[in-house]
Amino acid sequence: MDWSAKEVAEIEENLADLSLERTITSSLKSAEEIERLTVDENLSDIQRAVFLLSSGQEVQRISVIKNLAVLITDNHDDAMRRVVPKVREVLHLASIELQQAAAVAFIKIAEEQIVSHTTYSQTFLQTILTNIDNRDPDISEAWLDVLLQVISFLPKDLIRKEILTVAVAKGRLTQLMQSRLASCLILGKIATRFDSFMIRKDLLPLVTSLCQDIEYEVRACMCRQLDAVARGLGLEPTKSAILPELVELSNDEESCVRLAALETIVNLLSLLDDGITKNAFFSQETCTQTIIPLVCKFCENAMVLEDATLPTVSRQFGKLCHGLSVNLNDEQKVWMMSFYCKLCVLGLGSKNKDNGRQSPPVLPIYTDQDRYIECRIASAYNFPCMVLFSGARSFKRELHGTFASLCDDPHPMVRATVANGFHEVAKLLGNNVSLIQGELINLLKDESIDVLQGLVSHLPETLQMFAKSSGNVVTESKVSGLSELIPALCEAELNVAQCRRWRLHVAMLEKLACLPKCLTSDQIYSKFIPVVTKHITTHRVLPVKRAAVRTTCIFMRYNRKQEQRQDICSKLIQACCRSKSCSYRMLFIDVCQDIMEFFSKAYFKENLYEFVLELAEDPVPNVRLKFCTLLPLLKSQMKLPKDRQMLQDLEYMARKLMLQENDIDVKSAIRNASFELDKIQVVMESVSHLPWSKSSKVSSSAGKKHSSSSSILPGPPPHHSSTKASKAGKSPGKVNHSNSTSASKSASSRGHKSPPHAENNNIESPSGNIRRRAGSEGMIVAPSALNRLRKVSDTTSSGVRRVASSSPVQGLPQRNSSASSVSSTGSRKSSHNASSTKSKKSSKT
Repeated sequence: MDWSAKEVAEIEENLADLSLERTITSSLKSAEEIERLTVDENLSDIQRAVFLLSSGQEVQRISVIKNLAVLITDNHDDAMRRVVPKVREVLHLASIELQQAAAVAFIKIAEEQIVSHTTYSQTFLQTILTNIDNRDPDISEAWLDVLLQVISFLPKDLIRKEILTVAVAKGRLTQLMQSRLASCLILGKIATRFDSFMIRKDLLPLVTSLCQDIEYEVRACMCRQLDAVARGLGLEPTKSAILPELVELSNDEESCVRLAALETIVNLLSLLDDGITKNAFFSQETCTQTIIPLVCKFCENAMVLEDATLPTVSRQFGKLCHGLSVNLNDEQKVWMMSFYCKLCVLGLGSKNKDNGRQSPPVLPIYTDQDRYIECRIASAYNFPCMVLFSGARSFKRELHGTFASLCDDPHPMVRATVANGFHEVAKLLGNNVSLIQGELINLLKDESIDVLQGLVSHLPETLQMFAKSSGNVVTESKVSGLSELIPALCEAELNVAQCRRWRLHVAMLEKLACLPKCLTSDQIYSKFIPVVTKHITTHRVLPVKRAAVRTTCIFMRYNRKQEQRQDICSKLIQACCRSKSCSYRMLFIDVCQDIMEFFSKAYFKENLYEFVLELAEDPVPNVRLKFCTLLPLLKSQMKLPKDRQMLQDLEYMARKLMLQENDIDVKSAIRNASFELDKIQVVMESVSHLPWSKSSKVSSSAGKKHSSSSSILPGPPPHHSSTKASKAGKSPGKVNHSNSTSASKSASSRGHKSPPHAENNNIESPSGNIRRRAGSEGMIVAPSALNRLRKVSDTTSSGVRRVASSSPVQGLPQRNSSASSVSSTGSRKSSHNASSTKSKKSSKT
């Protein structure tokens, strides 16, 4: 590519502008600024605060005001006398940041009650009331929020004396609209602190006046406070004073006032008297004669006008039906259901009404079609509530058609809203959930990712409801209906896999792990195993591969056919462990971790142990590094003496890595793993579970049978389990030495080494300490003791350790109890003395 001289010059100029060697001086402080920010260190906290408030910078003043509560707590008298007046003086002409810092500090002082109520009223409260009238609307609104929060921490007398008078003065018609709006908010907050008598006497006249204000903003603001006023008044005063105002406001000419009235009605329905609750608010007569006709009329007007109130009616309709359901008669319930069905199909199949007017040259921002869509979205959100309102038995007759219409809505957000609440509808229908199986299939086949995301979030709950409708046990006959969902689920997984939302794909694969509770093993093996295992080798995102591996392991765990489990296991080994890519070999370690989590120890050792051990010699350091993290888990799978060879192989690999490894990170990892290996205790199998144990039965003259076993252990002394004999108080009887000798010979002929004779559980360590090992089934042996036992078992003709022998083990045929002596040349000579009823059980060296 040829560059012209002009282009080269422009490039050089641009590179010069990006040079990093330019001196940046904008952030440096001059000597004068540093001097102004310097404060004498010998000043006290109070003196420093006064100095900074008087002649400090804006940042320093804000810092002092933020710490005002701490100053008053530590130095109450001096701070109230010197610092607080200075703060009030600074606030008159302060910036918004400083005003906000002071507001936070005043709230903290009132909440923690750092000063008395009288002191707070004389200082901080007066500052708050003064700043409410600030000309800056932002500052005025901030201090009004402070006042509303402070009211909760002040006593009633102080509120009535200091704050109520301000609210009454601001609520007069001669005041500005901003003042009257502030009065509405203050009255609503005060009503939560006063009792019914004080509200009727001091607040009710002003509340009625503000509800009839000439400005619709004031009427709407006061209408939203009627909820708090009515709760403080009680039932009878509300019926006579608040309800007439509420009815009048619901018929106001301004839509925002009507919306405020509807929201107030919905909030009051939470305390509706249904004849059961004790804390009743509205009586049944009040609801029947006033509230219900008011709601019905409001909904009809909204449907006729199709104005801004209609979306609000759609959002609140579920709460209205739930709150009024107890007091509605059959005719009113039918009307409610009919009105809801109209909301669900609003704007579908109808042309926009232009009323003969020409369209404006510029399209409006919010059209009628947008309003209809908003209504259908709100109706879809309220659908579970309407199912609860009508009942599961009436669903097919009253709501099934509407639900199908919402699931097939042309706008994707409506379908996504239905998908998010689909599991709630399934739970409410119970055994009738099969009615909406077709709608579930349509949503699973939807092309919109938002719809699929709504279904995936609660897919296990939905599928399990369909499975439970046929019974608690998944069989071939009971899941015949669910087989129709399999193509839809596969298509949904394909659509999610093709989108760019890999987190959604991970969630989809994780949710598919619930399929063993809903489908049979053959269905999962033939339809879902190929799909999920494909992502292990083809997908590029690691979390997706990891989720696919875990789901595959769960499918394999709950598969009831041995040949299918083995086929899945071989596929995982071939795809991961035998792969040429190191990333897949590292993924095989994750496979092993999942197998150890979901399967038994025997299954892992039989199928995967030898393959994962090969990764210790992998040529890629990252694979070996990850293998080191698996070493403690591998050792925890062992059980001695059965897995002695496996344990030796594992220790050999660990030693080999530690001695021959050249990578620094792998060295560090194997060193840490070795510490963890020393902490792990290996489980010891009982004598009855050993494969080489041999039992013989001896009959006594009294006809009683005593069971005896002779076992040769590769290292540890035999277990002594004679609980039955000891509990019955019976002696083990005479010992048959021929059985012991023959067992020893047969064991040696099988290739097992005979250990030093030890009937006692005391093991002498090289340092001379005696450690006692528990002699019960499933013994746990410490790693250090296990190593010593292994070395003792390997000693044939020479050794330096000995195992002391004391008393014979009851319940087992006694082997030759003799002393093991060690000669100076290292050779061991054993002499066996015949056991008798009373003699020589001591050992001599």
